[in-house]
Formats: sequence, structure tokens, C-alpha cells
Amino acid sequence: MFKKILSYIFYFEQSRISLHNGKVRVILRDGKKILNTNHANYSFGSLHRIMRFALGNIILGTDENILLLGLGGGSVIDIVRNNLHILNKLVAVDIDPVIIEIARQEFALDSYENTEIICVDAYEYIEKEAGKYGLVIIDLFIDNKVPEKFYGDIFWENIARILTTTGQIIFNTMIENNSRELFDTLAQNLENRGFSVIIHEKVAGSNVMMIMKRKIVE
Repeated sequence: MFKKILSYIFYFEQSRISLHNGKVRVILRDGKKILNTNHANYSFGSLHRIMRFALGNIILGTDENILLLGLGGGSVIDIVRNNLHILNKLVAVDIDPVIIEIARQEFALDSYENTEIICVDAYEYIEKEAGKYGLVIIDLFIDNKVPEKFYGDIFWENIARILTTTGQIIFNTMIENNSRELFDTLAQNLENRGFSVIIHEKVAGSNVMMIMKRKIVE
């Protein structure tokens, strides 16, 4: 408690090295913890504001499962559970065991009910997944870049396969650090596959948020 009070005057930082994400830092400032890499906020800072904005646009049935690809410190789960009070089954997938351990130790990850955490590459997970999800949240940064394979046709064909007929997708990325051509091609391909695509540019000043759902066939 004393350290938390002092954080309004000084900030405290703990760092760990991850094979996948490099230097990962837990920072306590103004009584709040955030999770950062060298160039990006992974949880409870700007990402929290970005995801609150995106999730505010989602309507979800009580029987629809949620898939989160990219855990970070669990910021998205906190919004879903504590801000939006959505109790649906949630599966979170992250490739990095260090990130998962930090989320458990520093951000109370295990306190969330009806939540399953899986440590595996998200690309491999959806290749094998047979379940269906009403909401898929894709937040697959390595530092401040989204790996190119998550723009590819195979990945998105699998996303479409595991999505319910009324399902929705949130894709968080940064155009400055990825090819604009990759992003524009993805948006067009999703339109061609029967999705309506809404793009929000420069959310919180830097991120691009793509929100998708299947078009209603008359």
C-alpha cells in the first residue's frame, strides 16, 4: 500500500526478458500498474482506452463465446468482466509464457471466472480450433508490430470458419508499423468474403481498429 501511495510521486518499474517480446516492463505510476514493451503499451494504458472504445461497439448474446488472441496483462478481460459485465465464456490465447506469468502475478489474471488461458501460437490455435465464437478479438502485437502472417488469407479463412453466423471481429493494428497495402488488401478481402468492415483510424492517436461482422443477406 505504501508503495502504491509513493507511486503518485515516483514511479516503480520491474522488468523481465521474454523470448518473444524482448524486455517487458511492469510500471506502477499514480497508483496503477501498466504493462509495456520497449515501444508499446500491452495493457492498462493506451491499449485499455483503445479496447474500451472498440468493445463499446459490440453487441453479444449471452450464449456466445469470446476468443481473445493476444493476452497482454489481461486488459481486455478486465474490460469485458468489470466494465461491460459480460460473463460469457472467454478463451485467451498467447504465445508467451512470460506474459501469462506476469498477468497472473501482477494483474490478477486468475481472478476472472469462466476464463480459460492457453499458451500457444494464435496462428496454430485457430488452425485446429473446432469451436465457434460470437466475438473474436485479435490483438497480436510483438512489441509495436503485428506479424505479417496475421494478415494472410489462411489466418482469416480460419477466423471466418470459427465465427458464428452473427459473429463479430475486432482487429487492433498500427498502420505506421505495417504495410498499408497489407491492411487495405485485408479489408478488401473481408468485404469480398461477405463481411461489413468499419475502420477507425488513429484511435488514441496511433492505433487502427477494424470492426467486422457478417453482412445480412436479404
